[in-house]
Amino acid sequence: MIKCLCVVVSNITCPRSADILLVLDQSTSIVIGDPHYENWYVRVLGFAKGIAGAFSISANRTQVGLLKFSSGSEVVFHLDRYGDRRSLLNAIDGVDIHGGQTNIAAALRVARSMFVRSHGARGGVPKLVVMLTDGEANREAGNTMHEAGLTKAAGIVVYAVGVTDVVDRDQLRKIASKPEYFFFAPDFAQLSSVLGDLVGNLCKEAATLTTTTTTTTMSTTTTTAAAATPPAATISRPTTPRTHHRPASTLPNTAHALHARYGVLFLLSLFALGSVI
Repeated sequence: MIKCLCVVVSNITCPRSADILLVLDQSTSIVIGDPHYENWYVRVLGFAKGIAGAFSISANRTQVGLLKFSSGSEVVFHLDRYGDRRSLLNAIDGVDIHGGQTNIAAALRVARSMFVRSHGARGGVPKLVVMLTDGEANREAGNTMHEAGLTKAAGIVVYAVGVTDVVDRDQLRKIASKPEYFFFAPDFAQLSSVLGDLVGNLCKEAATLTTTTTTTTMSTTTTTAAAATPPAATISRPTTPRTHHRPASTLPNTAHALHARYGVLFLLSLFALGSVI
């Protein structure tokens, strides 16, 4: 039975704004010798939840997307898919592993394509990639550094997390935007040990591009308040009540009708009396 990894993030929640893409290696090597796939479902996904849960999630704060890679890449969900923390963490919980080889070049190429407005990326907000892998690139290996360079040239800050001694630490350090943006765990059991430093670093990076939020918020609030009360002209009311009676001209004149009826009866009575006499 797979146990749940409880990641406590309440004391390190980051209120900053950022677009964060989690890029997770799902190659077969992660679960070799792991019959219950705990390395994936408990440790890798627990690590991803630890990062996502450390931020205030909303369309105005931090957005998180998820990409898996092995021989190729698979978009799990885009940046604007989940607008609250609980839904995001539940979505991460349900991500499966499919296995395969390790294609870091494809992962970086697809990750770069996800930072577009049509998929939720925002202007003026830090674009951060956290890539986790447990091995060396063995697919498109010659394109790895080229794709890393294109990703960083696009203004995306790259963090690299290596797990196990199989990874090429030197290459991951070069893939990262700065050498200190590379983090290492000797095995999956110790992956959570780098979480605190990584989240703290991500939060600092997010803070560097967050500016003039107070002025913007005040202006937006004023505009919204003014628009919240519609002018009286927009309230439509009926000018005349609806009625279902016939027009007055079609109604019978009751008095005239009665006089005519009794006049006829009187004449008939006189005729009958005359006949008797």
